[in-house]
Parts: sequence; C-alpha cells; structure tokens
Amino acid sequence: MVERDVQAILNELVRRANETSRRLRALEERDSLIETRVSSLQDEVLKLNENERMLHEELNEKLSEIETNILRIDNELIRMSKVADKMAKRTELKELENMIAIFNPMKTNFVTREDVQRIIREMK
Repeated sequence: MVERDVQAILNELVRRANETSRRLRALEERDSLIETRVSSLQDEVLKLNENERMLHEELNEKLSEIETNILRIDNELIRMSKVADKMAKRTELKELENMIAIFNPMKTNFVTREDVQRIIREMK
C-alpha cells in the first residue's frame, strides 16, 4: 500500500512535470512568436523611418529649388519693372504719332512763303 501511494505520488509528480513542461513549451513558442512579431515590427518601423527621412530630404530639396526659382522670378520682375519704367508710355506714343502725322509731308499740305505772299496779294 505504501508502494501504491508512493507510485501514485510519483505518477502525479510525473504528470504535473509533464503538464508543466507542456505549458512551458507553449509559453516558449508564444514567446518566440512574439519576438518574431516584435522583430518584424521593428524592421517595419526602421523602414518607415528611413522612408520618412528620405521623403523629408526630398521635400527640403524641392522647397529649396522652389525658393531659388521664386528669388530668380523676383529678380526678373524687378529687372522688367525697371525696363518698363524706361519705356515710353502709351500716351507718349500717341503724342509722337500725332506729331509725326502733323509733320508728315506725304499727308500734310505745307504752304511755302511764296504761296502765302501770293494768297495775301490776292486777298488785297
């Protein structure tokens, strides 16, 4: 009977040891799976950080190009404004056209001194 009790206790200890080993293996597998997932997530985070860094660099580069272009356009507009200030205005051009039209010998009839003297003599 003592032997049976000892055998029963040993069987119970073996069963519990086997159950504990099974649980420990299950926990180790879960731990391994969690480590794999964490490692995968870390890799993804690193990739995302690298992509974000590259995107940030590209954006900075493009912003720098845009700033350079804006400065160039600004300078060109200032230069064009100075050139436009030196150009004749539309009213000045019309005035010149009128002056040229008045003094154009092809379109205007000029009177010579002799014609004026003749006209005055005729009127007297």
